[in-house]
Amino acid sequence: MSLRATWAAMFEPERYPPPPLTGFGFVWRYAVSIGVFIVFASVWLLAFQSRSTGVILDVPLTQKELENLPPVWWVVLDPVLGAIGLSIIHLRRRHPLAIVLITAVFSFFSSTIAAVAVWAYISNASRRNLNNTLIAFAVTLALGVADFLLPWSAQLSWSDVAITGVVTVLFTLWGKYLGVRRDQASGFLRRVERAEAERQFAVLAERNRIAREMHDVLAHRISLVSMHAGVLAYRSDLPPEKTREIASIIQENAHASLTELRSVLSTLREGPSAGPQAPEGGDAASGGTVAAPQPTLANLPALLEEVRASGQQLEASITLDPSAVPLVQQRHLYRIVQECLTNARKHAQGALVELELSGGRREGISLRCSNLLTDPNLAIPGSKLGLVGVTERAQMLGGRLDAGVQGGRFVVDAWLPWDHDFRRTA
Repeated sequence: MSLRATWAAMFEPERYPPPPLTGFGFVWRYAVSIGVFIVFASVWLLAFQSRSTGVILDVPLTQKELENLPPVWWVVLDPVLGAIGLSIIHLRRRHPLAIVLITAVFSFFSSTIAAVAVWAYISNASRRNLNNTLIAFAVTLALGVADFLLPWSAQLSWSDVAITGVVTVLFTLWGKYLGVRRDQASGFLRRVERAEAERQFAVLAERNRIAREMHDVLAHRISLVSMHAGVLAYRSDLPPEKTREIASIIQENAHASLTELRSVLSTLREGPSAGPQAPEGGDAASGGTVAAPQPTLANLPALLEEVRASGQQLEASITLDPSAVPLVQQRHLYRIVQECLTNARKHAQGALVELELSGGRREGISLRCSNLLTDPNLAIPGSKLGLVGVTERAQMLGGRLDAGVQGGRFVVDAWLPWDHDFRRTA
């Protein structure tokens, strides 16, 4: 921070609460305060003894010097007030103005509280509250000058007033500067913590995105493999030609699942060797290998035909012009439809599935997929994450997705905006 910016910040309120003292900071502050207390308490003890003996450090005192010694009650009160100051200084951050005023008043009667009073004054100034700083400055300066009016003090002069004022100003500026430095350090730590939290959130979001892509790619193909493998396991009366046909379907879907998995991994992979990431729905380069394009609505007829070929009953009504839909929406719509059909195949085998896809630029895109409920015991076990994934897709695009039982049917209703600015949901 530049000198001008630091000076301006010294007159602004603090941004962050002061952090607790470290072990070293705690020790040296109390060590100095206790040390000053012991030194001045020793001086007052000598003054108390000299009043009765007339000798201080083996040096006889004159009658005038004895008369200028403070009274006994003052000598006793000084260390008592110093001890009270040491006991309340830990409250300086909770009640900065009250503590600085108490210690300032005590410092008029007590020299043993000097270090504690300076500590409280600088601490109050570091909070950079202008009203509190001005009140503390006026009271401290007035009491500092009043000290010279005591009978046993040196005679007051203008130089004493000037020195007291300069010292008080220096302590004020020093406290404000420490407050600015403390705010800078706290702000830096807050930014580091926020950056770390954002990094962890980004990692978690990326993990969820990868998990969603993996699920959407594999669930469809693996469910087909599982269904046809189940036929081979439970149908021993199939002719060889049919067995070979089903085995060929299993092989093709297993190969297709590996191909799509490599495509997704190639798209998601990021590293020094990877080229620029392609936009969603486009190509991506990774390690010199061009990834297969992600499916869009242009691939939807092939998906529906594949579903019907697997034996699933499907009625589709698509009034949406695929070529007019933005590419990002196309890709996510394809995955949502794919997941809905996969769920119906896994959990409602043999049931008729009705699919409706419509929309336009003004009203957005509507998708509805429903099927009759069947015996849940016939369903292929699922991870129950498919609907979570497609719901996240819809929300990521600024849309919504609802799924549940309506009138004996399991219905998935989704709506997506025609265009979506991802920065609004970032």
